[in-house]
Amino acid sequence: MAGYLGASPVPQTIQKKQSFTATASQTTFTTTGYTDGAFINVYLNGVRLINGTDYTATNGSDIVLTTGASASDVLDFETFNEFTLVDQTLETPTFRTSATLKNDTHEDTDGGRESTLIFKGEQSGGEISTLAEIEASHDGTADDQKGDLIFKTNDGSDNDAPTEAARIDSSRNVLIGKTATANLGSDTTVGHTMYGIGIARHVADQSPSLQLTRTTNDGDIATFTKDGTTVGVIGTTSGDMFIGTGDTNLRFHDGSDMMYAGTSAGTSRDAAVDLGHSSGRWKDLYLSGGAYIGGTVAANYLDDFEEGTWTPTIGEGTFRGLDCRYVKIGKMVYLRGYFDTFSNQTSSNMLVIQGLPFTPVSSLEGGAIPVMVRYLDFHQFAVAYITAGGELRFYSIVDNGNYVQRDHSHLNSSSANIRINGCYETSS
Repeated sequence: MAGYLGASPVPQTIQKKQSFTATASQTTFTTTGYTDGAFINVYLNGVRLINGTDYTATNGSDIVLTTGASASDVLDFETFNEFTLVDQTLETPTFRTSATLKNDTHEDTDGGRESTLIFKGEQSGGEISTLAEIEASHDGTADDQKGDLIFKTNDGSDNDAPTEAARIDSSRNVLIGKTATANLGSDTTVGHTMYGIGIARHVADQSPSLQLTRTTNDGDIATFTKDGTTVGVIGTTSGDMFIGTGDTNLRFHDGSDMMYAGTSAGTSRDAAVDLGHSSGRWKDLYLSGGAYIGGTVAANYLDDFEEGTWTPTIGEGTFRGLDCRYVKIGKMVYLRGYFDTFSNQTSSNMLVIQGLPFTPVSSLEGGAIPVMVRYLDFHQFAVAYITAGGELRFYSIVDNGNYVQRDHSHLNSSSANIRINGCYETSS
């Protein structure tokens, strides 16, 4: 049957009603049709059924019960199929500016006193699921007024129980992906926390946990301020990152595998920035290469510094070497040594000491190191002549002014000793 609601002769709404007597286990009842399954009324034996729970109505004609009816059950169907305005003036409806949801249960449990807004939807096959929820609930277990506002979303597998996605707690902290705050600096729960006191913390189990992006042109990406004044920046220039304060910046140039001083825009700044100062020195500097000191050409390049001991040997017999040390700076070797306890030498053989820590350059032959001798009958000034082969040969000046190489015969005392202290150039 159909009835008209509204002014006649033209109807405002056409109301249709149908009644069905069910057979045993019948679930589908075919009506004369409806426009929208969300705007119909269905009753079974006088009890109104809930759309989406007790039945579905999706194809414009059928009512499908979730549970089959019993024989002789009566199903009543009601729909409003049309709505037409004729010579009617509608007044703008008035709505309240607020709505109140109130839980009447007396409780102080954490998460209690909850009130929830639920958002549902239907899929193409008529399945109904909960898409999202907004819930307000009590924060904590005290007898107080603290509240949380919780936002839940369906990740595609939650059915009617969406998962919490974000929360604003009673301390005005905003949490995303987590349900509670932790002590500052000790939080290892993945998610984001924005504290009401102005602190933000981001925790991730993969890289990166924080990404900042600037598009189009070079410049600052992150700016750091103190009381409104900029104290530092992190920025980009020509595909590189720079960090610093004002015109004192450090640029990371991956194309050349180097870091260097930069301006406020990150471009190179030459010979203007110090590394360390008198009361703020660096401790140790580890280099696998060298350092340019006072200039940038090969002559300013220092590529080696070394200090240690060396073990002298003698061409014949035995002796003792003491305090034999060296310092090598670049290609210059600073050498010292003390030799004594000579024995088992053939007197006519020349006195030769070997074992220099580094080979002299081939052009060094003719160089000499000053020598101090004791209990040797070297006459007048004595020197140790350095050969290109790395030997120390000992000479002194005789009466006619010539240098004469000395042999073991001049070691005329068991207390004879020789001291050397000088430098020579090495080939590497």
